[in-house]
Amino acid sequence: MGRKGFSLIELMFAFVLIGVIMAIGFPRLRNSLEKQNIRNSKALLGTLAVTARSTAVQRGCNATLNMTADSVWVTACGVNPPVAAVAVGTKKLVGSEFGVTLAPSAASVVYDPRGIRTSFQTTSIRIQGAHYSDSVVINQVGKVTRQ
Repeated sequence: MGRKGFSLIELMFAFVLIGVIMAIGFPRLRNSLEKQNIRNSKALLGTLAVTARSTAVQRGCNATLNMTADSVWVTACGVNPPVAAVAVGTKKLVGSEFGVTLAPSAASVVYDPRGIRTSFQTTSIRIQGAHYSDSVVINQVGKVTRQ
């Protein structure tokens, strides 16, 4: 019985098995990637909030965490001489980098030279993906409380 190759039935069975595995695996992979992107953007928001607080204390002037639907950045006074507001670091484009949309309850969070918010109100930032969403909360003092 010197048979060479596979029969049509064996090939069809292999293709059906591969199709079932792909039908189960791809949605799970997509969902886990989306959840990871939301987690990464939450961590980035927490890091930038700490950056704004520490910059305000270090430079001795107000620092602002600015947010739009697709980007986040920190501004503070210039170092030499402290006159106009300049960007601290780079503007993070979370919309294109992580594929999420931000929905902040306030457009900015301003920290005074002591590292405390200038307006004592809670800011909630909703991070929305295609199927999942989560939020980051910055409390009245300016700390990230829920991440």
